[in-house]
Amino acid sequence: MELFTTTFDTFERNVRDQLARMLGASGLDSRRDVLALTVNRWPHGYAYQYNSLWDPFWLAGGPLPCVAARQPHGRIAIANADAAAYAYTDAAIDQAHRAVGELVALPRAPGQNPRP
Repeated sequence: MELFTTTFDTFERNVRDQLARMLGASGLDSRRDVLALTVNRWPHGYAYQYNSLWDPFWLAGGPLPCVAARQPHGRIAIANADAAAYAYTDAAIDQAHRAVGELVALPRAPGQNPRP
């Protein structure tokens, strides 16, 4: 019931506060850097899965919207089942592996510690 009755303003304030506490020292400004937030009140999310009946790009070989949507933005990588357009845990794990690989491949900024 708490999830259902929490206002979007409260969700937004809390998420922005958490982001500021986690990433603010690294330069993140949630007001400047976060364009929008999505709140899903379901107990779990569901990723849209493409279907050849109504997604003509699927059989044509693309371009796939999920591939465009998961492109990295600076040092932010996108990882979730939506990034694969496949609503299963293995897809989320695969996308997390891909996203971490994208971040690891980025050049280090001067003065940053080397990776182990």
